[in-house]
Amino acid sequence: MLVVFDLDGTVVDSTRALLAAHKTAWASLNLPCPPKETILDLIGLPLLHTMRTLDPHQDPEALAEAYSLAYVKIAPRYERLFDGMSELLARPFRAAVATGKSQRGADRVVNQLGLGDRFEVVLGGDSVPRPKPNPDLLHAIMRETDTGPEDLVMIGDTTYDLEMAHAAGVKAIGVSWGHHSAERLQTWAPVVDSVEELQSSLGV
Repeated sequence: MLVVFDLDGTVVDSTRALLAAHKTAWASLNLPCPPKETILDLIGLPLLHTMRTLDPHQDPEALAEAYSLAYVKIAPRYERLFDGMSELLARPFRAAVATGKSQRGADRVVNQLGLGDRFEVVLGGDSVPRPKPNPDLLHAIMRETDTGPEDLVMIGDTTYDLEMAHAAGVKAIGVSWGHHSAERLQTWAPVVDSVEELQSSLGV
């Protein structure tokens, strides 16, 4: 079995970094920062799409660039693995990453957290034609790892992760400690409330 993890809100607690980077980015362009709840609801989707959704009257590319610059500076202060995740990832099972982050951002955080050798594949949202919730990331991972859909499970904290799994025809497990509520996730997949419960569900 290949276990495919989302990053933000699933493996990595990055909420403070994400919100701080948004605050800095919007302020740098003399614009009011959108509400926290609205920002967090969009985590996992492509950055340009997020900026267009947050304020369709502004230049999404300028906002995305300002955000990316801010995030790279801010993230190392705040990003950390969720409690228990280091122990889970130390267990012997196949693993990969499918994230809405850019490929550069995904590689940065995985290496920064000392997980560069843990995953067979790390794919960012800009590495495929259609990012989450489309199935392209999972299709690419299955091709690269020679894994069939019956042998893959997607782990994520947003409906975008679980919708992607559904579209790819693979199993999924939602985690309740991220950015979407357990109630929303349960419409797509079973949900676990702790890393220990996730480990039990995976049987690893």
